[in-house]
Amino acid sequence: MNISYAVVQAFERTKNRRSERASRRFFTIALLVVFFLALMGGLAVGVSVYSSVASTQAETNAMRMETGLVASIVRANDATDALGTGTGPEGPSLVMTERLSTGTYEMRIYLYEGQIVEEYSVAGTPCTPERAQALMPSESFDFSISGNLLTVTTDQGSVDIALRCAQGQTGGA
Repeated sequence: MNISYAVVQAFERTKNRRSERASRRFFTIALLVVFFLALMGGLAVGVSVYSSVASTQAETNAMRMETGLVASIVRANDATDALGTGTGPEGPSLVMTERLSTGTYEMRIYLYEGQIVEEYSVAGTPCTPERAQALMPSESFDFSISGNLLTVTTDQGSVDIALRCAQGQTGGA
């Protein structure tokens, strides 16, 4: 056998092994890069979905809080024949009457200058929006009383309030 030929063959085998190792390394690195890109893509999609869900939840919580405030005021003043309707400066007002030993008072909820406001006054006196407490921003305020169900509608949505006490007066805006 020729020694030169054997050296050339050995050199070729070594060269082939190096190229096989290099191609294996390249495949491994390429596979890691693909996994990394897939992981980063999944992370980006997850962050986007989470951000969307969190902002929707924040909006929903704000709406519940604002409409829940009106519902809480109505529930706190829920008494037999206490709920009625009146006229506010910019439309209808929801009137809750409270009869005390010192006189009769009204809690009025109505729309005034882009705000839903509440005012506590002596019954029968005109509305004084300057003294009213702002509850929430809204360009609309409407309500209806049907039996023992009060539905209040604002820009933030509608809320149904089940009245515990019987109401002699039904109607609404």
